[in-house]
Amino acid sequence: MDFVTLILNLDRKIIFAFVAVLVAWPLIWPLALPIETTPEVRSIFAAIEALPNGSDIIIAADYDPSSKPELQPFTYSLLAHCFEKDLKVHLLTLWPGGPALIQQAIEDVAAQYNKTSGTDYCFLGYKPGNAAVVGGLTNSITGTYPTDFYNKQTATMPLYQRVQSVKDVKYIVDIAAGATVEVWIAFASAPEKVPMSAACTAVSAAGYYAYYTAGQLDGISGGMKGSAEYDVLLMNNYPTVKVGGATRIAGNAVKGMDAQSAVHLFIVLSIILANICYFIANKRQRDERRGA
Repeated sequence: MDFVTLILNLDRKIIFAFVAVLVAWPLIWPLALPIETTPEVRSIFAAIEALPNGSDIIIAADYDPSSKPELQPFTYSLLAHCFEKDLKVHLLTLWPGGPALIQQAIEDVAAQYNKTSGTDYCFLGYKPGNAAVVGGLTNSITGTYPTDFYNKQTATMPLYQRVQSVKDVKYIVDIAAGATVEVWIAFASAPEKVPMSAACTAVSAAGYYAYYTAGQLDGISGGMKGSAEYDVLLMNNYPTVKVGGATRIAGNAVKGMDAQSAVHLFIVLSIILANICYFIANKRQRDERRGA
């Protein structure tokens, strides 16, 4: 059996095995492929960087496990950026599947920066209602969330002795797998004139460019690529940020992009090789028929 015949009759299990190796390899030993940052992601980073130290920021992590690979790395890096700037973080989710992911992220990153719940940050947890919840926050954060995720009274927290509602915070970021970005714009950012940005899944990013060009969003991060860009910006500007060990707070999306790029390259090369072999095999058959 020659090479052309071997390729055209290759067992698909072998192809799947190659894909598995190409996914696992960069996750274990990163390839460090170059990642160019886009203006939309740089705008988010610049907006957070411009906030005065000690400012308050609302982070809405509106996603669930199905969108974890794309959005969880952004959550880690954004939280790390906020704590590097000593920002006060008000974290919540409008998705019922989100609390476990958000709890893991805030506890991991807060532990690295020795931040205290109730003083440096508050994880408010999940509450159903979307527009009603966001609208409620414009009136009273503690009224909308009397207790936090850990069932502690919010009104007694040092964090809420000076922050009463959305109008008292300096920035909003919605990390969204669905249509909650529009809710935050319509019921919080626009009426209270609080600037905001959005990180979303790759498939929904295009739908938010109208808000970006209209100036209602400072920036957009789309999918794992956007998360990787934010990782790069964070690690370039804060070299001491933790990127290794048991708990990584940055760089996960970069590894994910390495794996994705390796698999995409393999698929493209496989298609090219298979087509070349197909045309060679066809030519052989034609030559054989002429010879007969």
